[in-house]
Amino acid sequence: MRIAELSSPALNYWVAKARQLDAFLDRRADGSVSLVDAVTGKPVPFQPAIDWSQAGPILAEEWFDIEDVLIGWFGPNWSYVMEFRDDSLTWFMRAFVSLKFGREVEDWATVEEDS
Repeated sequence: MRIAELSSPALNYWVAKARQLDAFLDRRADGSVSLVDAVTGKPVPFQPAIDWSQAGPILAEEWFDIEDVLIGWFGPNWSYVMEFRDDSLTWFMRAFVSLKFGREVEDWATVEEDS
């Protein structure tokens, strides 16, 4: 699947994989991706494509490389492109996943079957 077309929950799953986290499809909540909390052992939602508090550390660590991907996709004025502005966090996370995996990742349907 093309990374530029990913959306939640597949995008959240691939962000976790790009961060080398062990994510899984949490069947308690429809379409939710979770991680196991190291302290409690309980699932915690992982949604950086819609949660700025989870995306913030990723953006802080990878900002310059993420920006390079966005320039490649939208041009040097990427922040003014309406498609980006309408859903900026999703585009930031897509760019992050693209840094780690290139243009495509495994189809989400295949990932769901493995969960």
